[in-house]
Amino acid sequence: MIPALISQVGHSAQVLPIGLHFVSLREFRNAFVFNAHRAWLFDGLKEACHDLRLAGCARIFVGGSFVTSKPDPSDYDACWDPVGVSADLEPMLYDENLRIERRNRYRGDLLIGGCDPGPAGEFFRFLSKDKMSGEERGMIGIKLKLLEIMNS
Repeated sequence: MIPALISQVGHSAQVLPIGLHFVSLREFRNAFVFNAHRAWLFDGLKEACHDLRLAGCARIFVGGSFVTSKPDPSDYDACWDPVGVSADLEPMLYDENLRIERRNRYRGDLLIGGCDPGPAGEFFRFLSKDKMSGEERGMIGIKLKLLEIMNS
């Protein structure tokens, strides 16, 4: 369940409370896709979830302005768990030389976020902090299920 968004000093948009909040992809969509622009971004995230799941990725974490009340975030910020991911993963999903192509295809920033045994990776810690204030804020965790991705 997604907790109620809260106010944070220095921001006009409300944010998630501190912590990692696991939800289904459908719950995520229902909470954060509330206009056409967000739907367009979500379609890119959903495609990334599909491609990552096919390669064996089980979890993705989303932070940044997409998981706030901001009406028109420029993108989404996500990191994915590399545990169990096939070595023949599409290079666009991890090769920093293909960052522009990855961003154009998936419409957001996708980073590898080491998570052993929990969200301890450098990119996860980076995405859970507010860029302006440096304050910690919440993130969404999504367990990737292929059937759910295809039906969202």
